[in-house]
Amino acid sequence: MVSPTVRLFPQDRAATDRAPEAAQPPAVATLMSRLQQEFAAPAASAAVAQGPQIAFLSRAVVLQAIGAAMVAGLWIAGLAGKPFEGNNGPLCWIIIGMGLLGIGCVFTQRWNDVQWLATHVVRIGLLGTVVGLIIAFSAAAQGGSNNPDEIKPMIGAVVNGMYVSLYATLLGIGTNLWLKINLRLLGNFHG
Repeated sequence: MVSPTVRLFPQDRAATDRAPEAAQPPAVATLMSRLQQEFAAPAASAAVAQGPQIAFLSRAVVLQAIGAAMVAGLWIAGLAGKPFEGNNGPLCWIIIGMGLLGIGCVFTQRWNDVQWLATHVVRIGLLGTVVGLIIAFSAAAQGGSNNPDEIKPMIGAVVNGMYVSLYATLLGIGTNLWLKINLRLLGNFHG
């Protein structure tokens, strides 16, 4: 003979688990409600926190896609490679590296680092200005001649120095502006 407390079918057990809380003693009902609140809250808050994170990432990706489209347009026009020609290649690569590091900091939301990189990338560009002017003036100081064949290389060296100066400055300012745009549009994002 089967005892009335032994359940033979799983559906009988599920029915008793869904019994109203009124049938439980008050202490058990209180404990159950506290446990439900405590263990349900982290899952709910994680779901709520995931929404703004996805929204931030989608905004960041769209903004970087706009920047990539601008660089692609400059590349198609033949202007994107100009700063890397001549003597200013290493300095321009440092500026580009700082800009990419700043974009990485945007995605990790390290806003103080983005601010620091945006400030110092301009200084590296100004360093390129000083280096380019030194190259230009040192070439100009070397010669004073009436012979046009001696003046042509000197003018070429002055132009090369100005080339270094202006492109490093342009690249530094452009990178600074892009990091500042990211900081302004994404840095105060709260959902």
